[in-house]
Amino acid sequence: MNESMLRRLNWRRTRIAALLLLPILIGGCGGDEDAANDSRPPSVASPNRPPEDNEKRPQGAQQKTPKQPAGSQRVYRPDDQRPQHDDARLAELGIHRYESQRLILYTDIDPELAKPLPGLMDEAYRAWEEYFGPLPPNRAGSDFQMTGYLMGDKRLFIETGLLPEDLPDFPHGRNRGIEFWMNDQEHDYYRRHLLIHEGTHCFMTAMPGVLAPSSYMEGMAELFGTHRTDAQGRTTFRVMPTESLEVRGWGRLQIIAAECAAGRAQSMMDIFNYGHNSFLKTESYAWSWALCKFMDAHPQYRDRFRELGGYLQGTQFSRKFQELYRKDLSELNREWALFTSGLNYDYDMERAAIEFPATQSLATGRETVVEIQANRGWQSSGVEVEAGASYEITAEGKVTLAQTPRPWEATAAGITIRYHDGQPLGMLLAVVVPKHATAALADGIEPVGAATTLRPSESGTLFLRVNDAWGELSDNRGTYRVRVTRRAGDT
Repeated sequence: MNESMLRRLNWRRTRIAALLLLPILIGGCGGDEDAANDSRPPSVASPNRPPEDNEKRPQGAQQKTPKQPAGSQRVYRPDDQRPQHDDARLAELGIHRYESQRLILYTDIDPELAKPLPGLMDEAYRAWEEYFGPLPPNRAGSDFQMTGYLMGDKRLFIETGLLPEDLPDFPHGRNRGIEFWMNDQEHDYYRRHLLIHEGTHCFMTAMPGVLAPSSYMEGMAELFGTHRTDAQGRTTFRVMPTESLEVRGWGRLQIIAAECAAGRAQSMMDIFNYGHNSFLKTESYAWSWALCKFMDAHPQYRDRFRELGGYLQGTQFSRKFQELYRKDLSELNREWALFTSGLNYDYDMERAAIEFPATQSLATGRETVVEIQANRGWQSSGVEVEAGASYEITAEGKVTLAQTPRPWEATAAGITIRYHDGQPLGMLLAVVVPKHATAALADGIEPVGAATTLRPSESGTLFLRVNDAWGELSDNRGTYRVRVTRRAGDT
């Protein structure tokens, strides 16, 4: 065997090994096989398929194409090898086909519920492309389109061969290449959420060589799945739900609250280390969503996080993450701990974002004064407190917590007209965040009121906030003037 043939053989072996490892590294509810290895016959484009993107562009507009590294071979996404089906026969059995530019949907559910779903996937595709960039073309030059199977009666899909025998069992949904299968859901919202979730997997795994962590793949699918549709039928993706009724069937926030209460709060590193089998539990989806939501919405971190979407191939993702956040890891961990301590519906990420100014320790008898704003979340006092030391905290001033039906004024003692997290609105709260903090700190939050003496059990930075619901900070006004004094005492 000459040297040229040996190089080609080694290249093929390396390629096969990479394809076999790919689904293990992707994990989650993604597929067990790479779409490029699927041996089923290619589907035939429907004559009723909407025109290609470039056919709908204004004259002179140019289609964006993926950037290729200088001197590299052109990258292609896997060819379209979806199976063809006898639509007339399926319709006789109660399974109907609904199609849009980006989705062919086979389902036996109520047609009124099924008809809007392909159009929703078209909206999601535009959001994916804007976020991650356009997919590379396939060699045939055909439009990217998925096939989904939404099953009300799973038995019917088994009998017709639409549900492959070799597809592992799943409680909600699963994708393989550009096909996905999902069980119908009780709630309309969660049906749409799951459809977008599986479609996100199809899009992301169409990028050749994707090796991002499972927590990122599942977290981003959950992130895009959280959506809101307005009265004009326009859908926004990656939203923060405002209340439980808006996202019926989803339940991720309740899961996180229950996990924190049970002492099972997850650090960022815990979540990044999730493997494929971690997603046999719903809790892993909840934590992965929370991590991606935190990074994607935080005003100080989001631009860098969104940049990661362009580094999904090979080992670039992990290297790029370390490069982008190396200097922020301590602050990231501490803010994550505070974020998960208060995470709830309508959480205001902009106003809850924390600034980390320089801090100082106080000698006995020394004091510092800080202004704590009512329309922000946790704010650093600038004081590093010492475990076992004694600190006197006093607060003065008034804040306004609402404007309707009339302004609600409060002092640092709070007003008992309403409570949040068991404390009166407007009450000054404190928490000590150790430098090594990585998970929720709900048990360490203490009421301060107008005055208290704090004896922390751990050393760390003293943070303060005005108590209010996390989604109701925008209409707050005013500040408390807070004085922190170190007193003589045991250390």
